[in-house]
Amino acid sequence: SGSFIDRWGYRGSGGGEFDNPTGVDVGLMNAVYVADAVNNRVEYFVTEGSFVDKWGSYGSRDGEFKNPYGLAVGPSGLVFVTDQANARVQYFTFQGSFVGKWGSYGEGSGQFKYPSGIDVAPGGGRIYVVDYHNDRVQYFRPDNPAVVPASLGRIKALMAN
Repeated sequence: SGSFIDRWGYRGSGGGEFDNPTGVDVGLMNAVYVADAVNNRVEYFVTEGSFVDKWGSYGSRDGEFKNPYGLAVGPSGLVFVTDQANARVQYFTFQGSFVGKWGSYGEGSGQFKYPSGIDVAPGGGRIYVVDYHNDRVQYFRPDNPAVVPASLGRIKALMAN
């Protein structure tokens, strides 16, 4: 019926504080995940709003964000996050460990210009992403995301880090 129950959070950068929260979803064991765009992170809480943990920071490396915007939790517990300024989707375990990513900047299939909204189909078979500046919605299979092939030099560079 839309009756107000309670609220949590306020402006700031500490745990449980937000600066432009832009996405929310509920995952395994009723954990509540929030995309916190300006703080470049995801935070999660118990149902009543008690802070549990956060992950992410500003940057382009795996697990870092430049304006995380949308967020969706799949039936397996994976947390999918649209990373707007990095033009990609990243996904994590329910506790925030980086699992993978896909996408790059552009207009082609699997490319994005400011991905924003995201949702996972109830059975988990498709992931829908709003591609804001390309004026479209793209969808992906979680077992076969659009990936950019990597050169042997790129793989060696990643392994060195």
